Amino acid sequence: MEKLGMEHLEQFLKWKKEEAERNQIDREQIKKQWLNEIESFYKQIKSFLAPLQEKQLLSLNWEEIKIQEENLGEYTTKKLHINFPDQKVVVEPVGKYIIGANGRIDMIGKNENVRFLLVDKRAKSPKITVSFDNEMTKALEKIRPLKDTEYAWKIATPPPNIQFIDLNEDSFSDALLGVIAN
Repeated sequence: MEKLGMEHLEQFLKWKKEEAERNQIDREQIKKQWLNEIESFYKQIKSFLAPLQEKQLLSLNWEEIKIQEENLGEYTTKKLHINFPDQKVVVEPVGKYIIGANGRIDMIGKNENVRFLLVDKRAKSPKITVSFDNEMTKALEKIRPLKDTEYAWKIATPPPNIQFIDLNEDSFSDALLGVIAN
């Protein structure tokens, strides 16, 4: 009697091992991309704050943090402390996998919190999308090729009528003022 059962089991286990290795590589690439997005955000914020820092109206310091996400595992990044004479504001990544966005960073102050979302750069508000199974997706791609989405950091207004505000020096300054002003 042949031992096909063992051969099939071995093939299946090899396939599962290869799939796990591919998924790990994909996860590491996504994690690296996310860490680059966080760094890009901080670079933008630092440039907005540089004139105030030069005038010694505020100071910045960084704290290393670890974040655990189900689909990415644990990773190390940093949060920013914006120090004013009488208070501190914290800017901290929340995560990559956020419903309705490709990442989220919060600015937390004594008066309120502001959410920065990584979304389609053309988006003005959240959009609901529907995912289909692979066969439906392939059929739709033949009719209408999917376009690569270009993402940008935006400020999300509070619910229920969430709007996305383009992140620039003025919008960031207004958000920061809202977080610190009495």
